[in-house]
Amino acid sequence: MFLKKNFQTKNSKIINFRFDKFNQLKKGDDSIIDANETKSFYNFSISSGALTQGFGFKKLQLPVLSQSNVMQDFDVTATEIKALWFFVLFDNLENIDKYYIVYLDQNLKMFFFNTLGNKFMYDSTKTFTQIPNAAPFRINSDNDTLFLASASDQTVGLNGSGTQVYDNIPKFVSACWHGPYFFLITVGANNELMYSESRINIWNDDNVSTIEIPGVRGGLTKLISLEDDLFIFREFGISKLSLYSADSKISVDNIYESNSYIYPNSIAKNGDVIIFLSDDGLFKLNGNSVSKIEVPFIDKIVSQNNSDCKAVCFKNKYFLACKLNANDSYAIGVESGQFVNNAVLIYDLSENTFDILRGVDVADMIILQTPQLNKLCAIFRGDKKNCIGELTQDGCFFGAPLKKVWQSVNTDFGYAFKDKRISEIIIKPGFVGKIIISSEGDNFSFDIALSNLTQRFRTNIFGKNFSISFISDSGSVLLSCPEISFKVFL
Repeated sequence: MFLKKNFQTKNSKIINFRFDKFNQLKKGDDSIIDANETKSFYNFSISSGALTQGFGFKKLQLPVLSQSNVMQDFDVTATEIKALWFFVLFDNLENIDKYYIVYLDQNLKMFFFNTLGNKFMYDSTKTFTQIPNAAPFRINSDNDTLFLASASDQTVGLNGSGTQVYDNIPKFVSACWHGPYFFLITVGANNELMYSESRINIWNDDNVSTIEIPGVRGGLTKLISLEDDLFIFREFGISKLSLYSADSKISVDNIYESNSYIYPNSIAKNGDVIIFLSDDGLFKLNGNSVSKIEVPFIDKIVSQNNSDCKAVCFKNKYFLACKLNANDSYAIGVESGQFVNNAVLIYDLSENTFDILRGVDVADMIILQTPQLNKLCAIFRGDKKNCIGELTQDGCFFGAPLKKVWQSVNTDFGYAFKDKRISEIIIKPGFVGKIIISSEGDNFSFDIALSNLTQRFRTNIFGKNFSISFISDSGSVLLSCPEISFKVFL
């Protein structure tokens, strides 16, 4: 927006421009009047219109058993955590729910821990040869079991009796309950859907059926139960399975076809919608309808191979750990070395806004929900590979501030082809970092120290088009309505 005109002559005038809407995202041509639009931002939160610290992670804290309002750090003995699950188990003997964190260590040995119990870490004695897929399953109608299976390992069940090998239950790629049936996509049969015909303890040929899902949309990859329908995700499409309650007959319809690969681990459910990533962008499935979500900078994500992406939904937000090509001069966090993922895209489904956490290599995420807790937890590659972290909004990764960047579009401030001179920058209290003004290939940097007073910086920067960047290496930060004063020569 334009503020008051302070001075005008026949050949020039002075304009004060205020950055009062940092949450405006680039939509079209760079040469626009409103320099509030950003072409790139990371680790800042922009949802309020100001720049504040964005999301981060710290070590997971759980309540001390005897005092549920007192928290303590949760430590594991593993030198690396390779996989992570959360599992709610109903204990028939004690008649209570138990809330388990299950993880694999560096040797793919399974451990589990009751978050509300006596803080004892259980060693399952089971070691896998590769990271398995996992799905909860209720056998005998009342015995909750977490099943884990991989292509090279027997299916293992974890319940109140500990771990047990189930030779009769097929190795699966994805599995879930839907209606009265337990559905599986089995290893080696990616165009077939197998399901039990009753709640069973022993899986055998007498109570198992198979449905062939024909088509040219590729193999089956993931199952999501949503209200009355089971959605069957394929490599290049989605089918919907419906149950007719009168006789439990099954009907399958193909509802979506894509020319781009759908990443199975990007698929996450939030209420009555499902969000997923393909090589063509981010999409939302609602009933029979699939619509594209307009994501700023999505080309920086879909241009990469995101086969190792992971996604969950938490507090009406979609969190996607992914690989992002920022295509700038910064190396944030893990980007100074080797990494698989280097960013988390956060999409707010209610507000249709976005945040980007950059510089963290997230290997997996879970939602930890108990009567006392509701947290998004993650495991990592790199220096913190032996830690379970919980989501924060302190702009830090385990206490270390993440570099925060906001860069405006390249703008002429609404005066195309006119020469301009930026003469002053005005910064309100609360910001520490630097401002970089770029013009016709030249960069001018100004260091901003933390101050309780409004700061004014005299400048003498000429050009026709400018890009302004605000950068901070601080944890806590607030930047609201900075101003730039410039003279335009008419």
